[in-house]
Amino acid sequence: MTKRFSLLLAALLLAAPMLAFAGPPKSFLKGQATQWHVFELRSDLDFQHAWDALFDLVSNEFDLAMVLKDDGYIRTDWLYSYGGRYDHEYRVRVTVRFTPDKRGVRVKTEAQFKEGDNWLLGVDSRLVTTLKTDIMGTIGRTTR
Repeated sequence: MTKRFSLLLAALLLAAPMLAFAGPPKSFLKGQATQWHVFELRSDLDFQHAWDALFDLVSNEFDLAMVLKDDGYIRTDWLYSYGGRYDHEYRVRVTVRFTPDKRGVRVKTEAQFKEGDNWLLGVDSRLVTTLKTDIMGTIGRTTR
């Protein structure tokens, strides 16, 4: 029994570094510059309804770091559990800004992966795709 335990312990110790250095998710695009994605509001939506819908959409997934309704601005805290599990080496956040005329909204996502003492900058393609789909389904104008 002691030999089995020793083998199991050795296997766990050998596997631990591989688990710790698993790397970022496949959806992380390292070095990719963050960009603003612009959405035109549906014609039947005023600023108040669009704000409420976006606030609800973003706050359901993220804690909010800054909210300035009069300026049409939302920035989330860093989320370390995107993808269903906590990872202290990978984080994402979202910034939302309404256009000055309040007829459109700009959305930017950021992702970072910690390598040693440094955070590598990039974007998470899965987060971008999910947000685009959710926003178009909630407030976005359909184009022909």
